[in-house]
Amino acid sequence: MYDRARPLTISNLTVSQLTVGRFLLAARTALGLDVVAGEKGLSRPIEEPVMYRPGLALTGFYQYFAFRRLQVLGRAECAYLQTLPPDERRARWKALLDYDVPGIILCRPDNEPWNGEILQMAEAVGIPVLETRRESMEVFRIGALHLHELTTPRASVHGTLVDIGGVGVLLEGPPGIGKSETALGLLRRGHALISDDMTLLSCDTHGRLCGTAPEQLRGFMEIRGLGLLHVATLFGIASVKQEAQLNLIVSLRICHTEDDIDRIGSDIQSYEILGVPIQRLTIPVAAGRDFVNVVETAAATYKMRHSNMDAAAVLDAQIIAHNQTVEQTK
Repeated sequence: MYDRARPLTISNLTVSQLTVGRFLLAARTALGLDVVAGEKGLSRPIEEPVMYRPGLALTGFYQYFAFRRLQVLGRAECAYLQTLPPDERRARWKALLDYDVPGIILCRPDNEPWNGEILQMAEAVGIPVLETRRESMEVFRIGALHLHELTTPRASVHGTLVDIGGVGVLLEGPPGIGKSETALGLLRRGHALISDDMTLLSCDTHGRLCGTAPEQLRGFMEIRGLGLLHVATLFGIASVKQEAQLNLIVSLRICHTEDDIDRIGSDIQSYEILGVPIQRLTIPVAAGRDFVNVVETAAATYKMRHSNMDAAAVLDAQIIAHNQTVEQTK
């Protein structure tokens, strides 16, 4: 007998330590970053994956100074340092470096004093200084997204993820049950493949669970008897998406007639992945069933329920109203 509470095959992926070098590699193009000092310190860890503007610290106030974060100096901080006498400017800069910050980002700096002795001080202690022509507001916005992406928990699950009319549906079940074949039928109806057989999951900045395919496998499917298929070549470029939010898990299972399968749709199960609850349906596999149509309808039903339309609840209300009418006529 099939147990609907049976756990999915999920593996938590280890996220490597966040360093200034990893951040630079991820955000170099988006922020136009260049290393202007301390390149040997790119392996320094970022203990708190947040950015910080050390304006008060540069004035000498170090209480509550968040020194474990990437320090961002915008135009205001750079202009303030330029108003100081050279000796005092070096002293303020040295005090900042003495806190052993992981790294510093200079936003739209002028030529002075950044190309002289003050950068040599960072070079000497191995603290990387990155330069960008972007405004500090953009650096915080784009940088925060990259820091989140580099540190968010990740997991992998054996299953095929398909975007069905804007609903991300994960098809899971034992090998050979027909996950990829069902996804193939959905593609022929105009839906899009995210990943086949192996799906990588992570939470975005809004706490939503999103799935994608391993980069080297993106756009490919394996069908028993046919081998590997290149989806975009067969069904067009729109048949493949890089990422989608996971909304619904459909478990394909071979079930016996005595198994307790929900026939009304009122017993909604959920499964938690990375702390996010996801609705889960069990679809019994049997000869002659049109699984493509069933899964497509499951996605439409998910949409309907999230627009406050529940067929089981409506039927229940109608039966109660009918019974009340019968009782009143007696």
